[in-house]
Amino acid sequence: MPGKFCFICAMLVLIASHSILPLNANELKEYGEYLSKECSVCHKNNAKTEGIPSIVGIEPDSFIKILKSYKNGTLKNETMISVAKSLDDEQMKALALYFHSLKQPDKTCQKQ
Repeated sequence: MPGKFCFICAMLVLIASHSILPLNANELKEYGEYLSKECSVCHKNNAKTEGIPSIVGIEPDSFIKILKSYKNGTLKNETMISVAKSLDDEQMKALALYFHSLKQPDKTCQKQ
């Protein structure tokens, strides 16, 4: 019985440690794509919409800095403050990598 208990404990530790390992860049980008659904409701990928800017193509460090500025209240927007406060550092990084990976639309091809 003690052997079976030790095996079960070892498996639980292995499973728990795997779930807290940091994600690699591709996994973060996929996670960012999953998280982006909430962002894309307001932030359209192709242009400004009613004063809401596109967030496609922003450098990841700048993207994270902006989110943290909303989170700590430096930047003021009730909706963005609420969203930013709900994100942890890994989620911010995932979103930053995902939106940076998207191509900005070619402005010469957009209808005026």
